[in-house]
Amino acid sequence: MESYNAQPLDLMQFINTKYHEPFIHEMIEFEDEIDKVKLENAIKKLADIFPLLKCRYDFKNNKFIENEKFSVYDIFKTDNAKDKNVILTESLDSSKNLILFTLSENTLFVTISHLVCDGSSFKELIYLLGEIYSDNTNNNDYEYLMKRDFTQVSKNIKLSKSDTFKMLASMLGGYKNRQIYQSLENEYCFVIERTLPKNDMDEIHKLAKERLATLNDVFLTAYARALSKVSGHAKINIPCTVDLRKYADEKTGIANLTGTYNLNVKISKNDNFENTLSKFSLAMKKQKITKNDIAGPMLLVAKYNNSSLDKFLKLYGNMKTSAFTDYTNLGIIDSNKLSFSGVKIKNAVGYSGLQKSPCFQIAVSSFNGQTTFSTIIKCDKKAKEYLENVFDILINEMKSFKENAK
Repeated sequence: MESYNAQPLDLMQFINTKYHEPFIHEMIEFEDEIDKVKLENAIKKLADIFPLLKCRYDFKNNKFIENEKFSVYDIFKTDNAKDKNVILTESLDSSKNLILFTLSENTLFVTISHLVCDGSSFKELIYLLGEIYSDNTNNNDYEYLMKRDFTQVSKNIKLSKSDTFKMLASMLGGYKNRQIYQSLENEYCFVIERTLPKNDMDEIHKLAKERLATLNDVFLTAYARALSKVSGHAKINIPCTVDLRKYADEKTGIANLTGTYNLNVKISKNDNFENTLSKFSLAMKKQKITKNDIAGPMLLVAKYNNSSLDKFLKLYGNMKTSAFTDYTNLGIIDSNKLSFSGVKIKNAVGYSGLQKSPCFQIAVSSFNGQTTFSTIIKCDKKAKEYLENVFDILINEMKSFKENAK
């Protein structure tokens, strides 16, 4: 029976289960019918290339253990009876399997445990699935995929103790804004999402560049202004996930390699969108010239490596490691890389995991110029209406940026 050591940042995803269910989702909607048998064989080969997909998670020993009687049907099923919301809100049991492919009519849903990888790695796995389906792998060497240790991004980084402790304090607590909604009883699982079409996004992107800001700055600004309006808080804190692969000097494996920027911005009563965008853009630029995003994970990994699993869990298990209002940009799903042998793709969307009250996270993903903002949340119907209002305001804020800039 094969087993693989889980990494400290994998374990942190498990610790965070008190705030959210640690899964990432991808929805790929095809215009044409996909070959089910060919897809099944591609999934089987993907699991051979990356055997963690055949594993279950053993929390007591922080290991991935291969299922002795693994079958492709453990991780692949067809189900045309359930709608998108039901499929996206179903949870995996990580003690049984770590990934699930569900083909529903002409749509493929993929759910993976965040213990296996982050959003950037997940996209690479999906791209590889498409390559296998399309017979484009050309006997490539995929051994690098199993390179999961943190040293692939940290080996060239040197930080002082004060830098690491400062970022760890930020990463594990000190979030200043209060919860924006209260969930009561009669809770259900909901998928809330809104989209902006390509023509709107093209104009917004152009306006951002003219102001020396990024699209991510615009998304954060719209989210912060929406939070401020619904909660009445002037000071808004948003932890922003950062891909640490920028520190790597070679191709990285499939792993959790993320850090966090912690953005604190005050939104004055008379601030318009451009004022707030200027503040967020400046705050992000200041973060980017530091190494705050990697300092916390480096200390976390050092503590893990220098202690027993029990001591590590006692140290970090009871700490607050998630903010009430979180944000993750899952990035662009590359239409050139996402290819299934000529089967035309109508849409593709990335979603983060199911959030638990009172935590709330907005995920952003883009495909063919269209951007989707989403959350998967367990709450009551009143809270759902409240959160939908956040999304409506967010979209209106982005549209107002475009309209008022003319």
